[in-house]
Amino acid sequence: IMTAIVALEKGDLQSEVKVSPRASSVGGSSFYLKAGEVLSLENMLYGLLLPSGNDVAVAIAEHIGGTEENFVKMMNKKAVELGALNTNFKNPHGLDDPNHYTCAQDLALIARYAWNFNKFREIVQTKTKEIKDGNISRQILSTNRLLWEFEGTNGIKTGYTGKAGKCLVASVIKNDFQLMSIVLGTNYHFRDSIVLLNYGFNNYLITSLIERDRHLLAVSVQNGFPDEVSLIVKENISLPLMKNKLFRFNPIVPNKVKAPVTKGDQIGQLEVIIGNSPVYSTPLVAMNDVRVETYSDILYKILEFWLTNKFENNLLKN
Repeated sequence: IMTAIVALEKGDLQSEVKVSPRASSVGGSSFYLKAGEVLSLENMLYGLLLPSGNDVAVAIAEHIGGTEENFVKMMNKKAVELGALNTNFKNPHGLDDPNHYTCAQDLALIARYAWNFNKFREIVQTKTKEIKDGNISRQILSTNRLLWEFEGTNGIKTGYTGKAGKCLVASVIKNDFQLMSIVLGTNYHFRDSIVLLNYGFNNYLITSLIERDRHLLAVSVQNGFPDEVSLIVKENISLPLMKNKLFRFNPIVPNKVKAPVTKGDQIGQLEVIIGNSPVYSTPLVAMNDVRVETYSDILYKILEFWLTNKFENNLLKN
């Protein structure tokens, strides 16, 4: 998955990838590339993600990074950027190495990021593909049996080595609710993934928490006219919550800000709290402009205050 991410970010899908003798000799699951063969990067990605071609992984690495080692550095840099801090890559294909490792949480971060790429989504939900590029025509199948066996499956990737066992990152969507499951080191990766996914769909609901542009609170503006600014969220907030689970909002804002304030300026954060733990955070932004107060504004306030008090006093007298 990370090999595909780096290829999609750094490469041109229509560029030609030439297979080196080193790439064609890699063992394990294969796309059966021949040394000297040339395929587009797009078709190489199909060979990477459907039949898990280890030979393709090296060919892509050499094409994008110049060398396999340079490409692996790019993979590790991306892992750090994504917050996958319990992951370290030593190769682009995942064959066993004592210093090549990851964990379920990191794979969730990596897979969720990969889902942002249209081409990635297109490839991982493909069941079969005929590749006529290169020296021979290839008919390939996805190794992810859930695409055929579990309704709503739209990805993502199987994996297996002797030390890692059977692994699966799965994605399923039902009623506009998408879940991903990560199963590592099991003998029953498809069955175990279905158990996890069914648990998620049976126990969680997409819950609308707040609508965008809704006025949540106001913050004082020093030397501002008006003297406060309304804060809103920029996006609708919907989260998958366990049925009947209680939540609360925790706004994190300063006591006051200085004028001027421009509409859209970030003033603070709004956290969603479940139990005692924050599960989501989104910016709070200014709903309106607040300019610096002028002498005319001060005189206006004094006049307004005087007229209001005079009117109220007259009412009391009457």
